[in-house]
Amino acid sequence: MSHVLYFTADWCNPCKKVKPIVEEMNKDSVTKFQMIDVDSEMELTKRFEIRSVPTFILVKDGKEIKRTTGAQTREQLEAFINDEKNIQDDLQP
Repeated sequence: MSHVLYFTADWCNPCKKVKPIVEEMNKDSVTKFQMIDVDSEMELTKRFEIRSVPTFILVKDGKEIKRTTGAQTREQLEAFINDEKNIQDDLQP
């Protein structure tokens, strides 16, 4: 099962715009978002080498599959998640 790590910060204006979209998608989507504040979760921020926020990292089985940065629309986030599902479906025999 995959999930998305959403690196954010209270002082980040693009993050503030994306937050309601992420919260809404968490209610509607099978793939869940885990919100991570870069100021309070320094260990994770360092581990994933976060250089800008917002950053979204798709994780499956504990491994990073792909990432994107910057403010995203719901459609962009859905495509970000679904592109990986389509790739996995194509690989199935």
